[in-house]
Amino acid sequence: MTRYTGNHCPVCEQAFTDTDDIVVCPDCGTPYHRDCWKKVGACMHRSEHAAGFEWQPEIGPEAVKAAHEATCPNCGTRNTPGAARCSHCGCPLPRSEGDSADADKPEEQVPIYARDPAALHQDRSAAPGPHIETYSADREGGIYRREIGPEDTIDGIKAKDWAAYVGRSPMYYLMQFFRMSITNRKAAVCLSAFLFGPAYLFYRKMWKEGLLTAVLTIVLSIPTFIEIISVFNPSLLGAMPLGWLPVAVNVCAVASWALNIILGLFAVSWYRREAKKNIDRIYADYPDDEARTDALLQKGGTNLLAALLYFGIMLLLASLVINLAGPGFVQYALSISGY
Repeated sequence: MTRYTGNHCPVCEQAFTDTDDIVVCPDCGTPYHRDCWKKVGACMHRSEHAAGFEWQPEIGPEAVKAAHEATCPNCGTRNTPGAARCSHCGCPLPRSEGDSADADKPEEQVPIYARDPAALHQDRSAAPGPHIETYSADREGGIYRREIGPEDTIDGIKAKDWAAYVGRSPMYYLMQFFRMSITNRKAAVCLSAFLFGPAYLFYRKMWKEGLLTAVLTIVLSIPTFIEIISVFNPSLLGAMPLGWLPVAVNVCAVASWALNIILGLFAVSWYRREAKKNIDRIYADYPDDEARTDALLQKGGTNLLAALLYFGIMLLLASLVINLAGPGFVQYALSISGY
């Protein structure tokens, strides 16, 4: 078992020796101590088998090659050797020629925004892999296509560093950032920001903007909450004058829609501004490319927990209003829903 000597069993995390009794997973080739395999009863990577996971050695003549193949060419994340896609941005990872079953699909072997400089003036089908393509106007008003490569800069920042910071959906954001840098236009349609509002900002780690719009969303909802309570539990409000309430409800409803539209049009621009500020700071603090990439991955990316927390707070607030409105509102809500 010389091939596995020095590598580690994923169950007990002990290094294999020449005398160990080793078994391997028939699907991905991951080695285990026989006793460890019996203990877990299944491969530790079974959830990744469908994605094409194949075990690669940690040490030995194939280890350097495996480590290189596990490094994402799009954002620089160092993944588990054998992984099919990057855990950070989802880009397909390079695979060795012998392991590639789809030789007729070279687009899965290259970075999302890679391009061959020598092929820029050739037919599009001759250029490798998927590209980020954008269209710009020349001096005479004509339209020409431009492809963005990993070393190309947008606002003075390399595309590969933008991609490392953005994480999810780098193609969309790099295209939008490039277009904004060329045209100086700040509007870009973002359906996610329109539909999810502050949750989108929290998801993209725009904490100040997210907090501001969340507070504004809650404030604009207050007249509607008061109206619900006044209809179904008027005794709770006592003698509070409510003549202003119908107008306030209508004004706040229009303002809420306006806020959603503003978010849908300008959230990407805000994200570009915030991301550039953070990346410029990382550029200044980390001159080394490898350390810089690690910092970009840590500072950027997304935060699903923050978005879910926002929805949780809004749900708790709605529950509070329902409780204050009393059972009458619950019965009304059930009646209009058909229950």
